[in-house]
Amino acid sequence: MWQKRVLSLLVSITLAGSFSNARLAAQQAAEAEADKPQGVFRSEVNLVSVYFPVRNHKKQLASQLEQDRFRVFEDGKEQSIKFFAHHSDVVLNVGVLLDTGTNMNWILSEEAQASSLFLQHVVRPTDLGFVLNYGPRVETLQVPTSDIALLEKKVNSIRGWGTDMGTPDQAPPSSSPRSSLPGMGGGWPSPIPQNGPTGQPHNRQREAHMYDAIRVGTLRYLEREVGRKAVVIIALSGDAKSESTMEEALEALLQNDVIAYVLQIYDPPRERSRFDRCDVIHTYERDDHGEYILKKLAEATGGRMLEVHGIDKLEEALDEISNELHHQYSLGYYPQNSDLDGKFRKIQITTQGDGFKVFSCKGYYATPRNR
Repeated sequence: MWQKRVLSLLVSITLAGSFSNARLAAQQAAEAEADKPQGVFRSEVNLVSVYFPVRNHKKQLASQLEQDRFRVFEDGKEQSIKFFAHHSDVVLNVGVLLDTGTNMNWILSEEAQASSLFLQHVVRPTDLGFVLNYGPRVETLQVPTSDIALLEKKVNSIRGWGTDMGTPDQAPPSSSPRSSLPGMGGGWPSPIPQNGPTGQPHNRQREAHMYDAIRVGTLRYLEREVGRKAVVIIALSGDAKSESTMEEALEALLQNDVIAYVLQIYDPPRERSRFDRCDVIHTYERDDHGEYILKKLAEATGGRMLEVHGIDKLEEALDEISNELHHQYSLGYYPQNSDLDGKFRKIQITTQGDGFKVFSCKGYYATPRNR
C-alpha cells in the first residue's frame, strides 16, 4: 500500500531532508569569515551548517543564548564550532495553503482573518508570500509578492465563498441523529452529528486536494527560490481525492528544501454547546502506531504539526510559526571525519541550562558538493 511506502520514505529521508534546509548557511559562513585570506572557503570544503530554533521550558523562543551555551556532536564525537549566529532577518519565501473544502462562511472568514494577520507578521519587504486555496481544485489566489495589502486582499476574497450561514454557536436540531467517529482512538472529544449547524448533512463527498496543493505551490513558486522556504498548510481535515499521493507531495518538499507546517484545525464543542458546528468532519489519517501521517510529513521537512482545538486558536498558532521562522540560530563546523563516503552522520546539538530544547535536523549524508 502507498501508506507503507510513505512511512518507509519518511524513515529513510527524514533526517537528510531536514538537513538540506540549511544549505544557505554555508554562504553566510563564508561572509562571516570574509576577513580571512580569499579562497579559504571553497566549495570542496566539507562545511556542515544548520539552522535551528530553541525554546525554553515554557515553550517560548529563546533568542539570546550565546555560543558558549551550545555543543555539537557528530556520531557522538564533539565538534569545534567555527561560526555561530542568531538570525532575525532570514530571507523567507512562504506559501499559505487554505483549506476551502467547506461551505461554512464563518469558518472561511476565520481562516481569512487569521491568515491575513500571519501575512502581516511574517512577510517583510525582503520576503515573498503567495496564497493557494484547495478544495475540489487547487487555485492560486496570489502569486509571490511582498505587497502585504495585495496578499491580504486575496486572502480575504474567500470570505464570501460559503453558502451556509450557520454561526459558531448555532447547534443542529435536537432530533438530528449522532454517531461516533470510528478509528480515531479518542482523537475526537464527543459524538459527531450527522447534520451540520444549518440542518444540512455533513459534506461526506467533500474534496480537499491538499497533496496537489503542496506540489503545485512547491514546484511552481518555490523550486527556483533561495533562502528559507516554507509552506503553512491550514487543514480542516485530511486530504480528499488528490491526484498526487502523499509520497509525491513529500518528495517535492524535500527535493526543494521546503519546510512544511501543518495546522490541524478542530472545532470541538464549547461549554455551551455539545455539537460540532462545521460541515466538515475533522478526521486525519493515522499510521499503524496511531500517529498522524501529516505530523510525520511536517517533521520530515524540519517543520512540525500543530493541533488547533477551536478555530479561535488559529491566529495564535500562525503567530507561533511566524516567530519561529524569523528567529533562528545557525552554527557551522568542519567535521573531524572528512571522508565524503556518502554515509549518514548523526548530529546532536545540546544547550547548557535546564529546560531548553533545540529543534534541529538529526543528521546529514556526507556526499561531495557540486563544484
